[in-house]
Amino acid sequence: MNENYISSPSRTAQILKQYNLSLKKTYGQNFLIDTNVLKKITNFADLKEDETILEVGPGIGSLTEILLPKIKKIVCVELDRNLAAAFNEIFAPETGKKIILITEDAMKLNYNEICQEYDISKFVSNLPYNIAAPLILKILSQTDKIKDFYVTIQKDIAERILAKPGDKNYNAFTVKLDYYAKFIGSFPISKNCFYPKPFVDSVTVYLKRKDSFFPEKVKERINSILLSDILGNSSMIINFTGDFFKFVEDCFSHRRKKLINSLILSEDYYKNNQDKILQNLEALGFSRDIRPEELSYEDYMMLFITISQEYSYFFTKEI
Repeated sequence: MNENYISSPSRTAQILKQYNLSLKKTYGQNFLIDTNVLKKITNFADLKEDETILEVGPGIGSLTEILLPKIKKIVCVELDRNLAAAFNEIFAPETGKKIILITEDAMKLNYNEICQEYDISKFVSNLPYNIAAPLILKILSQTDKIKDFYVTIQKDIAERILAKPGDKNYNAFTVKLDYYAKFIGSFPISKNCFYPKPFVDSVTVYLKRKDSFFPEKVKERINSILLSDILGNSSMIINFTGDFFKFVEDCFSHRRKKLINSLILSEDYYKNNQDKILQNLEALGFSRDIRPEELSYEDYMMLFITISQEYSYFFTKEI
């Protein structure tokens, strides 16, 4: 292994000592110290010379260093100011030019503005574990400029992404993510490839943004002119997304209970429309005793629209 790479264990240790850096558990900081794994991530990301990449949590630049020769520009977001200062020095010839460093909280940024300013098209990151799930959803919700997400995340989060209806890891996050993106591929990374060594292994996952958040089964039941009007109304889509996500959260709010019981315990509207909900569940082919983890994303969308006061007019055909 080339000891000159930042990701070599000896160089990582040397940089941490040189800049007197201590890693913060609260930030979920774990550095990859296996250069071959980083090269595998870079190859997996199918990089192009004219691309601008977004990287969140670059740390001391282990992944940045491998990405840099293959792309046009990289925009890095790092919250830890001590790490950011070291990063700036390590990449001094490139910072402000081929590398843009934003020293801010990744969860507080507007990714639509950032992507528009720098023409970002791809997200490649070894994500801090404490923000991985909400950050992926945040970026997906704020901008459609990023089509491809190559994220290294801890195994437990990956299991929620890859979960299918009926799996123990299938939850509200899984359904929300399915609203925006589809899973393409992944590969595992041992916890031994990180410093400090985490308690669990990691997985690099490739997610691709969907062309439409409406499943085909849903689109078939919406008049084509109405569908065009809906998809062309950005404020309606924002409201619809928020309402649908709230519905999904309500469905999973009491996980060990039946879906209908979770709903009626969440809001009076569901309690007052219990019969309607049960009728629509049965129309979709489900028992009244169905549990939240047993419905697919498509099923959730169908159920939400049919029982909604605001959006039931979408459907011009009965289930």
